[in-house]
Amino acid sequence: MKYLFFFITLSLTLSLTSSCGDAEPLPILNRANEVDGKKVYEKIRDFSFVNQDSVEVTNKTFQGRVYISNYFFTTCPTICPTVTGQMVRIFESFEKDNRVRLLSHSIDTKTDTVATLKRYAEGLEVEAPKWNFVTGDLEKLEAIAFDYFTNAFKDPEAEGGYDHDDIIVVIDKDRHIRAYCHGQQPEEVSRFIKDVEHLLKTEY
Repeated sequence: MKYLFFFITLSLTLSLTSSCGDAEPLPILNRANEVDGKKVYEKIRDFSFVNQDSVEVTNKTFQGRVYISNYFFTTCPTICPTVTGQMVRIFESFEKDNRVRLLSHSIDTKTDTVATLKRYAEGLEVEAPKWNFVTGDLEKLEAIAFDYFTNAFKDPEAEGGYDHDDIIVVIDKDRHIRAYCHGQQPEEVSRFIKDVEHLLKTEY
């Protein structure tokens, strides 16, 4: 994988995020740089995509909220059905909580048109702005995947023509990653849901 080092680093935080006390905040997982002797965390970069309702989705869409993000494509023959099923679990856990939204990026910009994403969302019986399914410029979608510590890129040798991981992350109001899980692992998703609840309890 392109970002194996970062996955190893993130894996080392699992026990920390799972063992936070009631008052302890979740750690920030973004890469950090030293600036004037202080640790400064990188943030999710500016982005602009289009959702299933032809509405522009940017960082401002989630201002003051947390959002939970992953990558997928509607014709994915491998991991997507499983990961999407776990995203539905997460959606159901926070369906009534206006502080939480979901953002699923399609990596197949050719097939996953706005109309296709709309049908996909309707099939899951979910709607924007609670759960946004977005498409856009492929290079920009691939680039922001780096910020999310995930692989997402066109690969003719991969099944379905695209390579992507099962990583799900939660981003806070300051554009920082605060927890993650592997969407093919239900027990990790259960832990992740608790982490999001903890983040909401301690910081929102």
